[in-house]
Amino acid sequence: MKVTVASFNKPLTVALATVATATLAPVAGAATFNFSYTSSAGTITATVDGTLQPDNNTVFVSSISNTTFNGSAAPALPFVGSFVDRILAGGVVTGQAVLSLDGSGLDFSACNTTNCNDGFGFLPAGIIFPFDLFASGAGYGSVGEPFVITNYSLTPASTPTVPEPATVLGLLSVAGVGLLCKGRKLEK
Repeated sequence: MKVTVASFNKPLTVALATVATATLAPVAGAATFNFSYTSSAGTITATVDGTLQPDNNTVFVSSISNTTFNGSAAPALPFVGSFVDRILAGGVVTGQAVLSLDGSGLDFSACNTTNCNDGFGFLPAGIIFPFDLFASGAGYGSVGEPFVITNYSLTPASTPTVPEPATVLGLLSVAGVGLLCKGRKLEK
C-alpha cells in the first residue's frame, strides 16, 4: 500500500491548518494578582483573580478578595464589573471588570452589593470627566478624585495557566497524526 500527498482531501488539509493555528495562537491565562492603590484617603490592597489577556497587560477580573483599607479588613466585594456599564445600568454592577498591569485602560468597579452601596472603582477618562477617576465608598475612604498611576500596582501573585510549549507541540502532533490517518486514501 502506498499513501501519497495527493491522497489528502482539501477539507482535511484546512482542518489541520485550523488546528495548528488555534493551538499556536496566543492564549489567555487565569492567574492571581496582588492589587494596591493609594488614594488621598488611604491604601486599598486586595487579591484579584482574573484572566491575563494575550496582550500580557489587560486582566479580565473575575473576583476580588482579602480587601484591606489602611491595613485593616475592609468590606467584602463579591460583585465586580465595568464602571462604565454600572453608570449606564443605573448603578447596577454589570459588564466585564478590567484592570491592567501597567495601570492603563482601567474600567473596574468592585462592590458589596449589586447596587454598589460600598466599594471602589476606576472610571476611564471621557465618560464623565476628562481624566481617569478613582472613586470609593465609605468603607474605602469615600473619595472621588483623579486617578494617579504611580499610586497603582497590580502584580502577578501566580503564573498564568498557559500550556507549556512542549505540551502544545505534543497536542498538535497527536491532532495532526489523527487527521492524517483519518483522511488518507489507500492506493491499491
